[in-house]
Amino acid sequence: MTQKSLTELSELLRSEELAYKKCCNYVADATDEDLKAELGRYANNHKHRFDTLLGYLENAR
Repeated sequence: MTQKSLTELSELLRSEELAYKKCCNYVADATDEDLKAELGRYANNHKHRFDTLLGYLENAR
């Protein structure tokens, strides 16, 4: 894997981590249960993508 690809994947990893953390903060602040549930699903999706990217990077080493 090229250095450029590794750099791009690392940037994607950081972006997914940040999006996950933001969603978790929004869930904590939300008062509407439907909104909390939807934001929780978004957080889970970001966490899943983060884990997938991390696994891919670990296997590329």
